[in-house]
Amino acid sequence: MNYLQLVNRTRIECGVSGANSPLNTVLNLTGEASRIASWVNSAWTDIQTAKEDWQWMREPLQFNTVTQQQIYTPTEVGVAATFANWKRDSFRCSSVGQSFKDEQLMNYMEYNTFRNLYQYANMRTTYTRPVVVSITAPDKNLGFGSIPDQPYVISGEYYVKPVEFVTDTDAPAIGFQDRFHMAIVYRAMMYYAGFEAASEVYQRGELEFKRLMNRIDIDQLPTLISGPPLA
Repeated sequence: MNYLQLVNRTRIECGVSGANSPLNTVLNLTGEASRIASWVNSAWTDIQTAKEDWQWMREPLQFNTVTQQQIYTPTEVGVAATFANWKRDSFRCSSVGQSFKDEQLMNYMEYNTFRNLYQYANMRTTYTRPVVVSITAPDKNLGFGSIPDQPYVISGEYYVKPVEFVTDTDAPAIGFQDRFHMAIVYRAMMYYAGFEAASEVYQRGELEFKRLMNRIDIDQLPTLISGPPLA
């Protein structure tokens, strides 16, 4: 469903007056219709921010490091417009011009440990191929250890920030499948019911929202697997 369809479906599910006469647009709405359109947007934002690692919000990135530069902002790697967070276990490093022949996985290191190892004493001026990636606090920049001695190709992934619906045809991201779109409607119903003190609408919305969110968790969160034996 697109934005307009989600708004019309929410009106039906909430039983609002005139719901059987669908809106033709979400633009320039007033009164109750405007509130419902806003609640649909809030519901979609709630779902996008409910977990930090939804699969549908992953995007790839690739950039070259700069010689003797350790820290990189989202702007410097070209993702500032959509950036929310990095996928910590996704980064790889390879030499420029080698067509990834020497590509290696990079280990993620928690920032306090990274700072005490790679930003301390002589490691501040040790330049070689980086093997570790970290996320700096509090600004969420990328840090590499050791400091690159030359340009390297860094490949990885990041999570995009939530987006809102604007036009009639705006729709959830492709990875958020059609079978889950009603979760937006059910969450919007809860906003409507809270405003109108409609307990029955709230209870139905909450029940169905939780049911669908459990299914979204199964479909869109990383699968937990057992590691190799220790011995």
